Amino acid sequence: MTADTTTAGALAGQHAVITGASEGIGLGIAESMVRAGAHVMIAARRRSQLEIAQKDLREQVGPAQRVEIAEVDIREPESVAALFERVDTVFGELNVFVANAGSGSMVKFLDMTEEIWQSTMDLNVNGTFRSCHQAATRMAARADKSRNASILVVSSIRALGTRPGTIHYATTKAGLNQFVRVAAYELAEHGVRVNALSPGITATPMALDRNPEVFEKMAATVPMGRAGSVDDMGAAAVYLSAAGFVTGVNHIVDGGESLY
Repeated sequence: MTADTTTAGALAGQHAVITGASEGIGLGIAESMVRAGAHVMIAARRRSQLEIAQKDLREQVGPAQRVEIAEVDIREPESVAALFERVDTVFGELNVFVANAGSGSMVKFLDMTEEIWQSTMDLNVNGTFRSCHQAATRMAARADKSRNASILVVSSIRALGTRPGTIHYATTKAGLNQFVRVAAYELAEHGVRVNALSPGITATPMALDRNPEVFEKMAATVPMGRAGSVDDMGAAAVYLSAAGFVTGVNHIVDGGESLY
């Protein structure tokens, strides 16, 4: 883990919702936003993991900050609608929405099945669209247009290069990068900003548990000599969420991994 560089108070008093936030990068983003002063709602599919993450986050918050949880499966329109109804009830205002939920696997093109392809599209593209649309609708309708309104989509550097076995995942992330650009242009008149965060190899518990030797070998090829940390991603997420004149960008956080 590297030292956190989050600007203290950058999101003070604001309300942030992060999907896929019971672990990994999503939880790292939630932790950084808590340190930046935000009230957070972490959303994911498994309540048991959410409750563990909520307990950990509550140990880091100030006396007036809130940490809420919500179960959601972004593949299901009804589940996404229920999440945002909870946001309306519990927070009232939504300043920051982070679309982090998504997944991928290693499958070579000739081994790809219709089921794997469609499942990846449903989660990474369709789920991101429906959750961002719910967030944008609320943000665009806010009465006080001076209040921060930020949507952040977690993409990946896999959208920028080619690596065997990632065609389904890379295609979804490349699509999200363009989704961000068009949404940012259309929503700018409403004062709603939309940006992408593209992590490189990141030291999450899941990544380290799968095959630590392979992970370390891959991390060593990064020009900066290490994998990213969840704090690295969280600090970038706070910056993009608070930077009031930044929209439509794809912010790469990979230690130079995508340069080769």
